[in-house]
Amino acid sequence: MARVIERTAKNGAKSWLVKWRIGGGRNSKEDFETCYDRQVADDFASLVTLSGENRPHGYPKGCHGIEDPNYDPMQDLEMPSFEQYARHNYATRLGASPTQRATYLAEAERHIFPHFGHLPLDQVTRRVLREWVEWMLTKPSAGNQHQPRAALSDEQAARRWARANNIAVKATGRISPEMLRQWEEAGSPRPAPPDAGTLSAATVAKMYRGAIKPVFQAALHQGEDGEPPLLASSPCTAFRLPTAAVTARAVLYGPEVALYLKAVHDIDPDTALFIITEMATGLRWGETAGLHVTHLDPAGRQLHIVQTYAYLLDETTGRRRWQIKPYPKGKKQRSVPISPTLAALLTRRTEGCHADQPLFRSRTGSYIDYNNQRNRILKPTLTLARERGLAKHITPHALRHTMITMLRDGGVAPGIMQLIAGHASYQTTATYSSHHTPAQRTLILNAVQSIITAASALFDLPTP
Repeated sequence: MARVIERTAKNGAKSWLVKWRIGGGRNSKEDFETCYDRQVADDFASLVTLSGENRPHGYPKGCHGIEDPNYDPMQDLEMPSFEQYARHNYATRLGASPTQRATYLAEAERHIFPHFGHLPLDQVTRRVLREWVEWMLTKPSAGNQHQPRAALSDEQAARRWARANNIAVKATGRISPEMLRQWEEAGSPRPAPPDAGTLSAATVAKMYRGAIKPVFQAALHQGEDGEPPLLASSPCTAFRLPTAAVTARAVLYGPEVALYLKAVHDIDPDTALFIITEMATGLRWGETAGLHVTHLDPAGRQLHIVQTYAYLLDETTGRRRWQIKPYPKGKKQRSVPISPTLAALLTRRTEGCHADQPLFRSRTGSYIDYNNQRNRILKPTLTLARERGLAKHITPHALRHTMITMLRDGGVAPGIMQLIAGHASYQTTATYSSHHTPAQRTLILNAVQSIITAASALFDLPTP
């Protein structure tokens, strides 16, 4: 506890010494301040006590118990490091789901904290952010030290060798001892490890917008109990990320649609209906897998999208697993119209099913397993489709792009496109107008045909 000691100089002048042990510990160092007024000394001693036996903020050494008029309270606030403040920010983002918060933290622990997480929040400048971006663009994108690839077994290596040499071999399961013997006689060759590449500019931008920029935005606002902002400005202001390369979406056009669907049907007819539904409605894979029997309205010829099947964090175990999320992406339910033919096909599928069962079920009656569908059906489908002439890499999400592109080519109003697609922002829907399609190409050429006709009268045009 701070003590006030009265002292008298030789000339009779009085002063009062405020003395205390820093932090209140018995063996702590002593601090003191001289005051020239008893009331000032008593007030200063009270401030020391309220500050936990520490020098009060705004009363530097030699202040004689009077507050510094030029004191800025922002200067003496204990500035947390970026990592300390970011961890608190991720944990208290009420608008984010537990899975999103866990994703932000995992990305920061792997890619952000090692670079500038130790810096105080106010020492992270635009230069620091620029150096972080340059560092990120040199990091391997896969198969790095955090995610090493599992070594191939002898059977896996033998199967890849057989395929590379056009030797017939089963796609799954154990291979014959004869095949293993041939592989060993060939020197037991193993494929070279794939080039991991580096992180893309788009991936870096995603981490910046999700795990860095919101942290500084939060530091510009008052605390929950009215504490002053930690920062007066953000290094993200006027900071520019490198431009990411824009790639065209893989979309099926015209005869490619029938070619792909025929390949799916030849591999697995049940999955073919799943893919047709996904393509004809523009649903995300998880929205299609999460459909229940009650979500089908055959009389109104529509599907009600009220939930999704997603790979989410289980807060009980701390690990992720596939489970139902009680709302679709964007947290907005919607209804999507379907044709009478599709309504009839889906109605036939619901015969003998309970209302709370999934519309598309696995052989065990549970929800479709994403990895199982991808590995057993969709990958062989793509291989078969390529053998038949399809030159595109089609993923489940590419089927959604196909449907939305068809809406645009069909002249559907942009607002209706956004509603059907379930986009939270029209800017996302507008990106489907960034590339012209074969249908749009025909419209463009027809529109300028009068110019070509006029040119034919001026030049001796070659026959196309």
